[in-house]
Amino acid sequence: MLRSIKDLFGYPVMANDGKAGKVKDLLFGDRHWRMRYLDVETRRGLHLNLRYLSETEDDKTIVTRRLVKAEDLEAPSCGVDRRIIPTTLSKDEVGACEGFGSHLPAEEMYEMEFRRFFRHAIYDERPLFGSFGYAGYLPSVSAYDHSEEEIREHLDKMGKIAGEHLHSAKAVIGYHVVGQDENLGIIGDLILDVDEWKIAYLVLDTRHGIPSRKYLVDMEQVLTLDWSSSSVEVKLTLEDLLKMRRYWVYDPVNHDAENHEFDYSGKPCLKNLMEEVF
Repeated sequence: MLRSIKDLFGYPVMANDGKAGKVKDLLFGDRHWRMRYLDVETRRGLHLNLRYLSETEDDKTIVTRRLVKAEDLEAPSCGVDRRIIPTTLSKDEVGACEGFGSHLPAEEMYEMEFRRFFRHAIYDERPLFGSFGYAGYLPSVSAYDHSEEEIREHLDKMGKIAGEHLHSAKAVIGYHVVGQDENLGIIGDLILDVDEWKIAYLVLDTRHGIPSRKYLVDMEQVLTLDWSSSSVEVKLTLEDLLKMRRYWVYDPVNHDAENHEFDYSGKPCLKNLMEEVF
């Protein structure tokens, strides 16, 4: 089964005893393109910092983000009204999974270290209250305000982050796609092979013309994924691209046991709907 990752954001995550939360992000490795964790927002409440695991305080329910491993997930349901991701876990087991802060993707790690070093508040938090571990009233600083030891420590951390192979699907969507002769476009979506829990294709949006053309690029064509430059290098030229399969989200790529057809977003194709009506 092939599914659009963009479409999965916000899906309810169902435990075997009820709803456990909703999909916030998917984290994958860039060596074998396998999805490693589903980032699940398990609760709703008043809390400003959504980036890290939080606990209940003073009997108030606040947001918690947990990482559910791919092997504990079942295939997303297909259909107009069955937009869920089942798990083999209970709600308590989902709540006991590792917190989001324990396995940050490279993009998040870079941002947290950059803002720690320069004392910048995280962009989606209110400066009055500050960011995680830092008071809101601290003034920002420049690199010249640090000692040589602090600068070396910062560069060492940045070097370690550069070697990280865990990426956020939400962050990667929008990366520039660089071909062998020119910039080909941006990543418009990622296509997940749910049977393997592996990214099978990236959707290349050429951004040329109105509407822009979109192509399916096999992940075997990807040479490097560089979070620091927000780009992906592929083996293709523009001429190669024009010969490739076009992408349309409504293509009938999925089938159920009764041979009903579904598109990349898991919705029934028009042919199925017409059969049900007539």
